[in-house]
Amino acid sequence: MGVCELCGRGKISVFRILVSGAQISACAACCEKRGHAISKDRPRANTASPSPKPKRTQRPKFEPAGDFHKRIQRARRDLGYTVQELARIMNIRAQDLNRYEAGNVPTDSVAKKLEKELGIKILVEVTQDNSAPIIKGSSKSLTIADMFDEMMRESSDG
Repeated sequence: MGVCELCGRGKISVFRILVSGAQISACAACCEKRGHAISKDRPRANTASPSPKPKRTQRPKFEPAGDFHKRIQRARRDLGYTVQELARIMNIRAQDLNRYEAGNVPTDSVAKKLEKELGIKILVEVTQDNSAPIIKGSSKSLTIADMFDEMMRESSDG
């Protein structure tokens, strides 16, 4: 027994079919609507619950501070370095350092080198998750068709 990922019906027999290049679980009615013939020997979707995976502790995520470019520029000036001098010390190109001071985000490895050389913090820990769960008004599970309908509504609005 499973849930049809197209119509949302639950506790029914589902089959694995290919829809727009993706393997999904669909009930017999949805399979037939899409032209997939259902036979007794067709493999059914594995609806057994997956074995629990051991929980891994998540490492904190880091991203550049909003004013990282000002921090780099201020620290370089406070230490009395020109762009060319600091670039030579760090073994990076002066034009790259100019780009970082202008707001282009350095790679993590370069950011760490800058932090160490200048004694500043460029990478800060991300404290909030900007993802929002999709909440439906009913207790019916969200289906691919629901998400597609929502996407189509949003694209026609704007």
